[in-house]
Amino acid sequence: MSNANPHTARQLFGSNEPPANTRDRIVHTALELFYVHGYHAVGLDQIIAGAGVTKTTFYNHFESKDDLIVASLQRRDQWETASFQQRVRERAGDDPAAQLLAMFDVLDEYFTHPDYHGCMFLNACSEFPSPFDPIHQTAAAHFHKSEDAVADLAERAGIADTAGFAQQWITLMQGATARRYVSRDDQSARTIRHAAETLLEKHLAAAVKAPARAPKSAKR
Repeated sequence: MSNANPHTARQLFGSNEPPANTRDRIVHTALELFYVHGYHAVGLDQIIAGAGVTKTTFYNHFESKDDLIVASLQRRDQWETASFQQRVRERAGDDPAAQLLAMFDVLDEYFTHPDYHGCMFLNACSEFPSPFDPIHQTAAAHFHKSEDAVADLAERAGIADTAGFAQQWITLMQGATARRYVSRDDQSARTIRHAAETLLEKHLAAAVKAPARAPKSAKR
C-alpha cells in the first residue's frame, strides 16, 4: 500500500529547511527525483521542470547533470550524517559501545519507513562504477567518513584494532543496506544487528584481556 502522505528525502534524513535560493531549489528537486527514481532514469528536463527554472538558469549554477549529481550527494551527506548522529545519541546517550549498536536501530527505522527508497550512495556507486568518476568518489567518501566515525567510537570504547573493527562494522551496515535493497527484507538491520553484537563483544572482551600499554618514556 502506498503512503498517502509520502515523506521527502529531506524529512526522512534530517532537514526540514526549505531551499534558501535558486541553486538550493535545483539541488533539492534533483535529490528527491534521484532518490526515488535513480540517476540515469531522471532526465535534465525533468529536473528543470520540477525546479521551475529555465535551462539558462540551470547552467548558470551547474556545468552539467553530473555536476548536479555531485552537489546532490554532498547535500544528502550533510543531512544524513547530522541526522544519523543525532538519532544515535538519542538512543544511546554518550556510551560509545551503545552508540555503535544504535546505528543498526537507526537503520531499522529507515528500512521500515514506507517512503524508504534505498541508499543514494550505494546506488550512485552502482550506476557510476568507475572509481575515477567524481560521482562515484563523492558517494564513496560518505562511507569513508562513516568508517572514520566508527573507528572513533571504537577507540572511545577501548577497542584496540580500531581500523579493522571499523572496516568490519561498516561492512555489516552495508550488508544490511544491500539486503534491504535486494530482498526487500524490512528486518535486515535487526537480523544483522545480532552479528554486530557478537563482533562488538569479541573486540570488547579482547580489550579487557589485553595488557595495559606502558606509558611512553619521556625523551631526554
